[in-house]
Amino acid sequence: MAWIAEKLDKALELQAGSKVARCIRIGTWGKQNEGSESYWSLELEQDDHLSKVIIDHGDAIYTLMFTSISKDLSHTSTKVGGNESGDTISEATFDGDEEIIGVNGTIDTRGGHKIISSLSFKTNKRTHGPFGHATETSFSIPWEEGSLVGFYGLAGSYIESIGVYIKPYEEIIKVGTWGKSQPGRPQNQWSFQLEKYHHLNKITINHGDLIYSLMFTTEHRGLLHTSKLAGGWNGGETISEIILDWNEEIHAIDGTVGVSRGDDPGNIVISSISFMTNKKTHGPFGDARGTPFTVSWDDCSFVGFYGLCGWYIDSIGVYLKGIT
Repeated sequence: MAWIAEKLDKALELQAGSKVARCIRIGTWGKQNEGSESYWSLELEQDDHLSKVIIDHGDAIYTLMFTSISKDLSHTSTKVGGNESGDTISEATFDGDEEIIGVNGTIDTRGGHKIISSLSFKTNKRTHGPFGHATETSFSIPWEEGSLVGFYGLAGSYIESIGVYIKPYEEIIKVGTWGKSQPGRPQNQWSFQLEKYHHLNKITINHGDLIYSLMFTTEHRGLLHTSKLAGGWNGGETISEIILDWNEEIHAIDGTVGVSRGDDPGNIVISSISFMTNKKTHGPFGDARGTPFTVSWDDCSFVGFYGLCGWYIDSIGVYLKGIT
């Protein structure tokens, strides 16, 4: 089976030739299920630059409109959302060399449904926002090695959910991290990337009230390969193993970020984590306390994790590969 899969991958590579990597869908955050009439999407055309986002807001995000520029000509999208209106209209205006590199926001509930209550747009120059009313249920979408090419989600009376389209600069994009935000020393940086034609077979999690360490096992042509231990300067009470089927792929993770206790207290670390696949949810492992985070993806392949570590797993992000 592994040999056949490898031959099929090589054949697809030859067929793809010089095709450009497709964009990756990351998200959504907020309401997850609705009819197709509530779906909204903005994708920038090639060579378009997003110059402005117009936000109608108050106690929530009511509507969004987007203005792009191409060859000195501007184009404004139709309004998304807008069955109701807020009391403020704000504009986030971007310079010609300004690119969005992250979106932050919060989620609230209206009429029993989740909605986006606040939004911020982080660029390579500044942060625009927050717009709307911030709640305690936050989300963040940072990325590297890719450019924003659009937004999508659900809308009705409000912007009910939001996600982003990202186009990798080359093959792989880094999404995250969540947890400790300060730069780490080289010995604190950890990274695991799947080698070509390898399948992630097992994840080993050492945990207790926090996530202490992670280790990954891959399979290729019937042979198993185990990564170096990430974290593990301290040990938990439980070692759990996730065994993935040969056709099982991770398409989302969620967890919580908390403050460490015990031997190395007072640090921002990953306190719990779950791994969602096309078949099931594995976890949660650890103690779900602190600030939650979640990230899902589509139109791409999961190819690894990275972050910072020490006594514990201090932060985690994902490597995603665009599909050609």
